[in-house]
Amino acid sequence: MRKNERRLCTIPGIVLLLVLGLGSSRTDATEAIPDKRVVLTFDDAVASHYSVVRPILKRYGFGATFFITEGFSFRTNKQDYMTWEQIKELDQDGFEIGNHTRDHFGVSDRTLGQLREQIEAINARCAERGIPRPVSFAYPGNAITPGALPILRELGIRFARRGGAPEHPYEWGQGFAYEPGVDHPLLIPSAGDARPDWTIDDFKRAADQARAGRIAVLQFHGVPDREHPWVHTRPERFEEFMRYLHTNAFKVVALRDLARYIDPDRAPADALAIVQKRKAGRPEVLVEGEIVDNANGKPLPARLYVHGADGTWHFPKSAFALGSAVRYERRNWINTNVVEMHTTLSAHPFRVELLPGRYTFTVERGKEFFPETREVLVEPGLPKLVFRLRRWVAMAESGWYSGDTHNHRDPAELPNVMLAEDVNVGLPMVDWTTSSTLAPSASDRGFPGNFGDVPVQIDATHAWHPRNTEYEIFRTGNTNHTLGALLILNHRTRLDEPVFPLGDIAAKARAEGGLLDLEKHNWPWSLALVPLLKVDLYELANNHLWETKYAVKNWAVPAPAWMGLSGSGTETERDWTLYGFQTYYALLNCGFRLRPAAGTANGVHPVPLGFSRVYVHLDEPFSFDAWMRGLAAGRSFVTTGPMMLGKADGQWPGATFQVANPPKDYRLDCTVQSEQPLESIELIVNGLVSRRFEPQNKKTAAGSFVTGISTEFNPTGTSWLAWRCFEKRPDDRFRFAHTAPWYFEVPGQPLRPRRVETEWLVTRVKEEIARSRRIAPDSLIEDYQRALGIYERIAETAR
Repeated sequence: MRKNERRLCTIPGIVLLLVLGLGSSRTDATEAIPDKRVVLTFDDAVASHYSVVRPILKRYGFGATFFITEGFSFRTNKQDYMTWEQIKELDQDGFEIGNHTRDHFGVSDRTLGQLREQIEAINARCAERGIPRPVSFAYPGNAITPGALPILRELGIRFARRGGAPEHPYEWGQGFAYEPGVDHPLLIPSAGDARPDWTIDDFKRAADQARAGRIAVLQFHGVPDREHPWVHTRPERFEEFMRYLHTNAFKVVALRDLARYIDPDRAPADALAIVQKRKAGRPEVLVEGEIVDNANGKPLPARLYVHGADGTWHFPKSAFALGSAVRYERRNWINTNVVEMHTTLSAHPFRVELLPGRYTFTVERGKEFFPETREVLVEPGLPKLVFRLRRWVAMAESGWYSGDTHNHRDPAELPNVMLAEDVNVGLPMVDWTTSSTLAPSASDRGFPGNFGDVPVQIDATHAWHPRNTEYEIFRTGNTNHTLGALLILNHRTRLDEPVFPLGDIAAKARAEGGLLDLEKHNWPWSLALVPLLKVDLYELANNHLWETKYAVKNWAVPAPAWMGLSGSGTETERDWTLYGFQTYYALLNCGFRLRPAAGTANGVHPVPLGFSRVYVHLDEPFSFDAWMRGLAAGRSFVTTGPMMLGKADGQWPGATFQVANPPKDYRLDCTVQSEQPLESIELIVNGLVSRRFEPQNKKTAAGSFVTGISTEFNPTGTSWLAWRCFEKRPDDRFRFAHTAPWYFEVPGQPLRPRRVETEWLVTRVKEEIARSRRIAPDSLIEDYQRALGIYERIAETAR
């Protein structure tokens, strides 16, 4: 299927016909059609039909029809398409082999003269291999014309399947059930045409039409389908769909088996009358729109929310043949009212079908554009919607590029999502384990496939890297015993080792140029890992910070009393943020020069990619490697909203100054630009607020707010400093930004942590030793003892 045929039709894949009780529309067939009668059909001879679909169907005892074409790259590409020997095996297994034309030939009035040749070519191939002459046909690309019907009959075709169009737009993969006696048997509609974003609810919506005398057609494509990703179905999702049929006692047969219930020679006089009737009877309004840059009118990729007044969420599709739309639905497991329901769109027009009524459309693109929210009354005749996003800052023009250093997005979705969110660097956890005894490469929590070991360039300023691994240990040995998460970023080979011993993992990561990232500060093992593994990065903006409501409360290890936070330090968004800050400061005071990172775990949590992000400054053109070097150097700031640019004596964050005796005054400059007014700007020195500045919040021509501060710093001993700010948001919410530190080294005057900090760090490691002693392996307890010794030695220098 060529994607530019999509307005007419469907594409390579799989079709599932769900047969229902015949009811009043019954013909003179020999048997009444039972409820839950299903016909699976698979189009285009995709290789996964043999390798993935076949064993699943055989396990469940399902019948099916496989429609064969030699179109696309069938003749030369045996990685993605079956061989005729495999097709013959399907026939020998008892599956039906159907005809899909030699060249995946679109059927139209203009091409009718070639249709006979196209069909007979596949018939001949079948005859050569002893496969029965096909009696079932699927329209390539679902393109139809009534003129094809007499040709199909002459060639012995008894049943032919089309798609859900023209009753439904192609993009949604929806359709009506087949009504025997009303629909023509050579124009059987699909009740569903599976898409990559289909959920079990989408499948049920089509399958559960198997009642009241109708035959529902559910149409799939490759499982997976590498050549046609817009109709790809994941194997695990297909397994879920088939399990639903099995569990709910559907009887699954081949398309040819409908002859037991339907006389294919009986057909309505007007083959398309039912199509027009259904189209006229549909209440939905097709809403079309586009998102453009207000400055130049050019289309923009973006994130779109469509929320009905009744609380329902809706997910648009791209209206352009080569465009993309990725549906994202996540609901928090603790508070199910906390959701993230959006679609990320490529830079093309979109379409969505909605019932008449009121809807809220909200469009966002990353951090650097103002969002736009609009109330829309959907009714027939609604003109095209145009959303003009206004940019309030352009960070790349100043050499700053953003990244999400912790996400769980399918790599296939990253080209769409990273552009829609304008995240320049993406680090997906392609491998991920949650058990101490299971290597990440062997776990099913990551993404199957071979993604290589080099950065993948999306365009000139957007790239992602496939070699990132998460050890997130909830099960230690044979016991449910949580330890925490450690991320290995930007390594080169898959990690085939379980997490213990920790030192081996760290050594391999460093040998490959990888960075160790402390994912959240209050996991049980987090504080022990820092001195033990010499961790590089600290997620100062982490994956419990969301655009939707704050929800993860009373989680993991509570904050110590000396931090002055309420409850466990996780009860409010602000407490959680400050808990992370103060933990970071304590570690910096102990001499661990952790550089800040930011991640969302988008793909798992209800949060957009890049809601928390880290900006890195480059003095050279953008490249993935240059960005990673800047991240490792700490030339960065993290943000959930404001843009915070600070310099010390003209140097970006991460710089180290050797302080003379007597020390000089160092000039500090900080400029903050924000979408909404700031509530405060603070200079942090050695973990304490040294100075608090009243924001100026000057309105810019773009409509944002800017505050500029210049001051001086005179170090009296070895010190570090950083800037942070908070931006006001409605409903007592806020956004923040925080720079990486600058370091000032004074000979003979080492940095001394506060006693309350070192006592806490020592206590925490002792608690973990006691908690894990009879559960964790000896190697971990020994590692904890080493970490404890390091902290105890540091504690001797505390003030």
